[in-house]
Amino acid sequence: MHLSIDFWRTVAFSNPVYSQRRLDFLEMELKVSREIISTSLKEVGKFADNYNVAGHLHISEMYVMLLVLISKKVNDETLISRHDPTFLRKTVDRLFLEYPPILNFRLFAMIDWSSYDSINLSSNTGYISGDLIKSFLENTLSEFQINFYAFSDELECSKPQAKFFNHIRSQSKNVKLTHLGDDLFADIYGANSCGIDAIYYNNNCLKEYTLNGEHSNFYRLHDNGKQ
Repeated sequence: MHLSIDFWRTVAFSNPVYSQRRLDFLEMELKVSREIISTSLKEVGKFADNYNVAGHLHISEMYVMLLVLISKKVNDETLISRHDPTFLRKTVDRLFLEYPPILNFRLFAMIDWSSYDSINLSSNTGYISGDLIKSFLENTLSEFQINFYAFSDELECSKPQAKFFNHIRSQSKNVKLTHLGDDLFADIYGANSCGIDAIYYNNNCLKEYTLNGEHSNFYRLHDNGKQ
């Protein structure tokens, strides 16, 4: 048995301090309001999510789009020429490692690790590259034997694309495969449509979606006696 696990909002959550420091840096560098920067980051991220359903948007392109969008909002075309998107990305990447994601140890306690012979971590990467995530994981999850990684910026395809899940299937040597993730469309629909069983993680609950269309709650974490 092989378990494929989504990274963002499953294995780990973004550090709120990182989010604030990123805004601090971009506000100081671009001389633009935090509100405009924050909404622009979200809009470009949302566009990338939608675009990546069928294609793939590189991280470098996302930073260019971010500058273009902000320049339009503040009506300043010179903003694009005055700022290097590569510099912005490198600085934000450093902040990511300074203020790393918060691991979801509650989820780790919910998984029956003895049921699986191998595991991989996968993710649609957004602004954060697979290399950065691996740098973080190598220093924090050393006790887990992660057999391989599958990140959208490296594969140049994203969940729920069949190419993404077929890559995981091939790397797992075609053994019985289950994918665990937090997104009903990207993770659950994507896996099931490729013939892969899926487990949906939401609000400390795991729900299994099998290929025959059945689904059931099979574990819920109890918190102070409340479900």
